[in-house]
Amino acid sequence: MTKRIGYEVSISGRNDGTIEAIYVRLSDRKVARSKEIIEDQLVVDYDRRGGVVGFEILAPVSLRKLTRLVEQPARRPFKRFIQDSIPRDFVYSR
Repeated sequence: MTKRIGYEVSISGRNDGTIEAIYVRLSDRKVARSKEIIEDQLVVDYDRRGGVVGFEILAPVSLRKLTRLVEQPARRPFKRFIQDSIPRDFVYSR
């Protein structure tokens, strides 16, 4: 059984306050592989069974593209979490 951890956000930035990357962790599973989904924008980490463990946002990305990474029943709370937790200049609603 996979233990759910809720969502966790880590933000890395520079001394001047510029955000370099945001990592959103969806589970405590071990990362088996990573794949760049959108070049220079979004990298997704998968477990050995192909489930999404988390993702790294490297540049502004559409909220719609992020919510597609989450299983259907969790999409609504996930969307609210992202809207409340991640700076709007990194996730936009188009």
